[in-house]
Amino acid sequence: MSEDVVYSEVVFVRRNKVDSNDPDQCQLGDSSQASQKTKPCVDCVRQLLTALCILTALTVLLTGGLIAVSYQYVDTEKRFKDLEQLHSALKENFTELSAVLQDMDHRQQNLSMALNNSACPKDWEYYAGKCYYFSSNKMNWEQSRDSCISDGGHLVIINSGDEQEFLMRNLKTKYKARFWIGLTDEKNENQWLWVDNTKLSIKYWIKSEPDNWKGPKGNDYKGEDCVIITPELNTQSWSDGFCSTLYRRICETRSSRQI
Repeated sequence: MSEDVVYSEVVFVRRNKVDSNDPDQCQLGDSSQASQKTKPCVDCVRQLLTALCILTALTVLLTGGLIAVSYQYVDTEKRFKDLEQLHSALKENFTELSAVLQDMDHRQQNLSMALNNSACPKDWEYYAGKCYYFSSNKMNWEQSRDSCISDGGHLVIINSGDEQEFLMRNLKTKYKARFWIGLTDEKNENQWLWVDNTKLSIKYWIKSEPDNWKGPKGNDYKGEDCVIITPELNTQSWSDGFCSTLYRRICETRSSRQI
């Protein structure tokens, strides 16, 4: 026979603490504590979204920059090609222009030769309505004057800068020697006259000339009374010399053909 249970002996124990490890217990918890636990998660999400927005903005800016650079590259390449085409065209035009200039120079030379042959005696050179003879033999000034007269002209009289330049071009490029010109002060010292008795107006004296040098011993009482033109110098190329010295001569005469 089982023992009878006396309920007055049963003791009920009150559990004041809930065991957190007890799976059969439900822990509601405090709402303030729950919000504190979820707040860090929200901040992380916000930070991720912000980073994503910044990355997106940077991507847009980078894409725009790449597009701009690409456009600039294309534009620069186009300009470079345009410049190449322009350079090629200019080079072609320059070649054509050079050919035209050479042809013009050739025509001018032919024309000059034709004019010279038809307008001047043999061995004389035509220039601006006149003919000029550059001798190969040497004489003193007086003999040179008389020889030019015998050949139908006179020792050259220089009346313009163009004529002086023409003579100098020929002296420098062809003859490279000193020549008598038709200028003297033999009659009256320092009164320079051309062979046609006209007074000297336009002058191309070398610096310090004329000096009427009396010779190394100073015993030449006449001094230097006749004028030579010197090719080694520039436009200013005249100097006085002893009239007895032998030099080549430049004769001048009117052309039979006035152009």
